[in-house]
Amino acid sequence: MKTFGCCCSVISALMLTTNLCAAETKIDLSARNNLHLSIYNSGFAFVSDSRTANLDKGLHQIAFEGVSSELMPETAMIQGEGLSVLEQNYNYNLITPQNILENSVGKKVKTALYNEKTGEVQYDEAVILEASHGNPVLEFDYGIETSFPGRIIYSEIPAGLRQEPTLVIDAKVQKSGHQNVELDYISNGLNWKTDYVAEVKSDKRLKLKSLVSLSNESGIDYKDATVQLISGNVQRTAPQAPRVYMARAVKAMANDAVMMESAASGISQESFADYYLYTLPQKTSLLNKQTKQVSLMDKDNVEYTKEYQLESPLYLSYASRGLNQYERQHPSITYKLENKKELGLGEALPNGTVRFFEEDSKGNMQFIGEAFLPMLPINEKAELTIGTAFDITISGKVTDSKVLSKDKQIIKVTQTFNNAKDEEVEVLYRQNFAGNTGWTISSENIKGKKKNNTTQEWLITIPAQQSMELSYEATLNNLNPQNN
Repeated sequence: MKTFGCCCSVISALMLTTNLCAAETKIDLSARNNLHLSIYNSGFAFVSDSRTANLDKGLHQIAFEGVSSELMPETAMIQGEGLSVLEQNYNYNLITPQNILENSVGKKVKTALYNEKTGEVQYDEAVILEASHGNPVLEFDYGIETSFPGRIIYSEIPAGLRQEPTLVIDAKVQKSGHQNVELDYISNGLNWKTDYVAEVKSDKRLKLKSLVSLSNESGIDYKDATVQLISGNVQRTAPQAPRVYMARAVKAMANDAVMMESAASGISQESFADYYLYTLPQKTSLLNKQTKQVSLMDKDNVEYTKEYQLESPLYLSYASRGLNQYERQHPSITYKLENKKELGLGEALPNGTVRFFEEDSKGNMQFIGEAFLPMLPINEKAELTIGTAFDITISGKVTDSKVLSKDKQIIKVTQTFNNAKDEEVEVLYRQNFAGNTGWTISSENIKGKKKNNTTQEWLITIPAQQSMELSYEATLNNLNPQNN
């Protein structure tokens, strides 16, 4: 047991010696040789920062300066040939007046007090006893001041404070010489989003442009970086570290893969895992507090269809206890797109806001509405509702209702469609039935179709400056008679 104790003492001494012998080697931004950003459209990024360092063989304390102030320490990983990481610490204790004050508690400082009568500055010395809330308690030879009206002069920056966020690594280096040291981490504060401009050129075609907005709120500048954008819903749960492996795979795949490139913007795109990857054509700089816009896509001849739609406000169920009449409802204006090459698209579209514009009779461009576009894979469809039609109104009411038995009822409904426009329009009209109601359309003056178990649809064509009437009879069955 005695021998074991001696061994422990020797080991402790060696560990102490190890820590004392490890000299700090600073690797600042001037040593950077490559920077890669994979930015996700949910407010974070994977950062791969590669720098060149001249390291001697042995133990080192490597200070990787200029990392993100939003760095997630649990995701940080550093690698280099012949470099073994023993310990790493994220130091975000920056040089600020408050931090200097708090880290100088117990130390002697100089003070300067201006004498308004003589115009002279009186210097003295004091010990900082307390520094809570930025209000120092100073001990002078003559006593203790709690509200000293003068200035405090520090002889040095307290140990542990840094000019910028720094990752400090205790490492063992196998051989001396210049080598590449790469730091990978996930940082919050970086984001991107897509904005689309849809210029309506005719009643069937539009021009669609998209811009990617990159934003940086991470506390540092990223200069001359290779930037990739990841589109998709990436789940984040604690711990975060495994995400680094996925992001490394993104970078590796981007280096090797053959990608589809947009001729308009030069941005390449590819499917990656269950997400989509966009690579900017050249290195770019994204400064702190900066928003940068990059062209993603420019399509001149996109086919669309415009449809007016209205969900009936009538509440139809057995016994019809809800709303049975409404007046002057305006149908929504919906633009329908299909993501196919032969229809002018054919590229995976990240989610974003689509803003629609159209020229008026004098050739002036006017904003006519906007809608959110969900992620749209190739061959999928999208419906974008941008507002309601001013010149089209619909009114409706239940005109008759008869209870045939304890679980069966017949109702008659009439809808009037008015079109004040100078052109013919079509309105897709939907009637929903309560979930506890079985229903059939027993008669109708305009043929409709059953969309699903709760909805019937009619496509109503209304001539210019005219009205149309839809009348139908529905048989309702009470599926839960015990509840009535």
